[in-house]
Amino acid sequence: MHWLDWIVLIGFFIYTLWDGLRHASSQNSLESMVLAGRSIPWWAAGLSVMATQASAVTFISTTGLSFMEDMKFLQVYLGMPIAMVILSVTLVPLYYKMKVYTIYEALENRFGLRMRLITSLIFLISRGATVGFSIAAPAYVLSLLFGIQLSYTIIIMGLTATVYTMFGGIGGVIRTDMKQMVLMLAGLAFCFFWIVNAYPEEVSLTDGLKLAGKLGKLNTIDLNFDVSERYNIWSGLIAATFLMLSYFGADQPQVQRVLTAKSLTDARSSLLMSAIFKIPMQFFILLLGVLLYVFYIYAERPLLFLPENQKDQQVELMYKEEFAQLSKERITWANLCKDGIPDACELFQEKDMAIQKLRKKAIKKMELVSKEDRDDTNYVFPFFILSELPPGLVGLILAAILAAALSSIDSVLNSLATTSVVDWLKRLHVEARSDEYYLNATRWATAMWGILATLAALMFGETEAIIEVVNKLGSFVYGPILGVFLLLWQKRADSNSSFWAFIVGLVVVIFSGGLVMTEAGTHWAWQFPFNDLEEGYKYVVEYLWLNPLGVGIVMGIGLLFGRGNSRQTM
Repeated sequence: MHWLDWIVLIGFFIYTLWDGLRHASSQNSLESMVLAGRSIPWWAAGLSVMATQASAVTFISTTGLSFMEDMKFLQVYLGMPIAMVILSVTLVPLYYKMKVYTIYEALENRFGLRMRLITSLIFLISRGATVGFSIAAPAYVLSLLFGIQLSYTIIIMGLTATVYTMFGGIGGVIRTDMKQMVLMLAGLAFCFFWIVNAYPEEVSLTDGLKLAGKLGKLNTIDLNFDVSERYNIWSGLIAATFLMLSYFGADQPQVQRVLTAKSLTDARSSLLMSAIFKIPMQFFILLLGVLLYVFYIYAERPLLFLPENQKDQQVELMYKEEFAQLSKERITWANLCKDGIPDACELFQEKDMAIQKLRKKAIKKMELVSKEDRDDTNYVFPFFILSELPPGLVGLILAAILAAALSSIDSVLNSLATTSVVDWLKRLHVEARSDEYYLNATRWATAMWGILATLAALMFGETEAIIEVVNKLGSFVYGPILGVFLLLWQKRADSNSSFWAFIVGLVVVIFSGGLVMTEAGTHWAWQFPFNDLEEGYKYVVEYLWLNPLGVGIVMGIGLLFGRGNSRQTM
């Protein structure tokens, strides 16, 4: 990497550390450490909520997902505005009324300590694992950049984020999140215009969109109702609404940002800010991946975007000549297709499909040789940055990706530490301790979770699209957790019925998430939900639908067996 890029990156890290730590001395109480004294303006809290969600995964994996497939992933966010409005009139006012540090305090108030501990424990386990993916995402960039093993870059990224988060507190997190969000958006906008400007002179943006459309890359809305299909408009409007309700209303990292706002009105405004801007932003990022695909129809590219230390040179040479020939033929038919020559588009599609088949064949061959999984989805965007952008700008875009990574990692680590201390250490202490004691405990808990998250990133290693894995893992717990929170308003629900409803809900969701069947539906089986699907099989219930399933099971059992003898109703 050019020396100018190193200056930009080092400068970014120095500024971020300074900005996050410059008010560390003001973190003199538990409330200031985890809620910033409830003094954050609505727009700052809103930007922090968006930055927490728009991690490096957004840069790396979402662009890679639309590059490899299409834009149907956008449908996941269709339920977000609905969810934000519902939360603004239900759970958020409840949290402000109770003045909680963590959302699980609300559950104890109604259903007792047992429910508070089990739900917070599930949060700690699930989010402790998913933050590992937030560490792994920028590690892909560093792996490609330095040409070293992914495990080394995961360790570097994880430990760096952990040290930074220990001392900044939630106030420092939000201050840096605001600036990092601006840098992220600027980096995305720059890449968009750079890609389009790099098209051949005879290929306009309109031509690029036409070619992408012919390949199905612009497919966004699927009107078919099928719970075994991953993305369609119904999973977006129904299933994903439950996902977003749980993610923004019953998940500590998101809610904690909202609870830092000065008032209930400010908290609602911060949520609605995300509701307004998230879908357009996600559409833009997916479109970026599609336009990048068109760019590589004409620009020189490898068959696989894997870094050199993960490739098998003999396998690559085996397919090199065939790939080069197919690429030339695809360019020829692409030009004729955009010029409206009859039947040219069909031949263009055939050549593109042949290239995709060749790519899959090469990946399978490398997997057989290496005995390890291989997938280059998360390397596409980093490859473009490092091979196409000039010195200085590479450092700027890498800084934007790392900013996205830090804004996600620090937020989750802070919330994991908050939950560990407030819901477990402080709540279970027989004797009260000083604020200083719990403040230091929060910092040590941050260090512990940072190490565990790094180990989780090492354990999961290579995945397909990281963003899908994060949402999938969350869907196994979000539905049952949201169901328990919804029982707060049901007079019939009690401590025992809600607890066992939650346990049964988790079991049913995990079992349902592992059910697979043949494409024709003639044979059903069960497998571990995160194992690769065998060819010719698909999930009976795709992961988004696990959210309403979990809610339904918990609500049903909680109401059916409840006796209405809980402490109080909402």
